Amino acid sequence: MRMLIRLFVAFCVATVLAQGIIITLAGLRGNLKSDTLVRAIALLNGIDITGDQLKKMLDDSREQPNITLEDIIEERARENSILDMRERSISAMKQQTEEMLAELQTKVADFDLRKDEFHTLLKRTETDLLEESLKEVQRTIESLTPEQAKDQLLRMYDAGQKDDVVAIVKGMPLDKRKKILGEFANEKEAAQLHEILMRLRLGEPTAGLIQDARDQPSG
Repeated sequence: MRMLIRLFVAFCVATVLAQGIIITLAGLRGNLKSDTLVRAIALLNGIDITGDQLKKMLDDSREQPNITLEDIIEERARENSILDMRERSISAMKQQTEEMLAELQTKVADFDLRKDEFHTLLKRTETDLLEESLKEVQRTIESLTPEQAKDQLLRMYDAGQKDDVVAIVKGMPLDKRKKILGEFANEKEAAQLHEILMRLRLGEPTAGLIQDARDQPSG
């Protein structure tokens, strides 16, 4: 270890001596100029660079201004200003997005309201049309003879249109109803008439419609 240290010190001393000798010889010959001196020092230190380039690097390093506390404060202030502008931009975009979302929600709610109103109107129109059609069937049955009217009511009854039969009978004048129901003579017709009367007693078909409405899921 000591041998290595001695060799390293000897190398450094030799380098310094060599530089001194070269500089001295250049001075004796009158060649000791600034560019020659810089070039010699660069070559002795193993730098692959011309003296002009090294001198230029040294001059540039001297010309670089020293950074002061004021420069650091100004740079930080500039960076803070940029951050503030970015934050304000993000905040403005967020507010704009929230406004657009609120406007969209309003439009969706308005659309849903109009859709519900349309479906309600459509349902009401359909109900009115069915009621008017049923009344027309009722007036047609009333114009028939009691036996023909009974036959048509029983056909509707057997076809599963029991509520329509009850509604037609319920809407008839009492004298017409009496004549038509009087035609239900045999046992089967009497049983059918009994069911019709029981449905009238329970308020059908309106009661069934009310119950269906109650059974519909809310929302």
